[in-house]
Amino acid sequence: QITLGRATKDNQIDVDLALEGPAWKISRKQGVIKLKNNGDFFIANEGRRPIYIDGRPVLGGNKWKLSNNSVVEV
Repeated sequence: QITLGRATKDNQIDVDLALEGPAWKISRKQGVIKLKNNGDFFIANEGRRPIYIDGRPVLGGNKWKLSNNSVVEV
């Protein structure tokens, strides 16, 4: 499991997206990528703003199966 988001003093994450751009647009816990037992990867959007997978929006509270070479935009 890998957590994407914005690190704070009280919130440590695996990938700090605030290092890449405007931090105010990133939730502390924007998304989580998980590996399922069958080998599939899924991303769950846990933030308020959409995450785009191959140009398709994944809204907060939803998840999406990642394919080989998927492009993830936050």
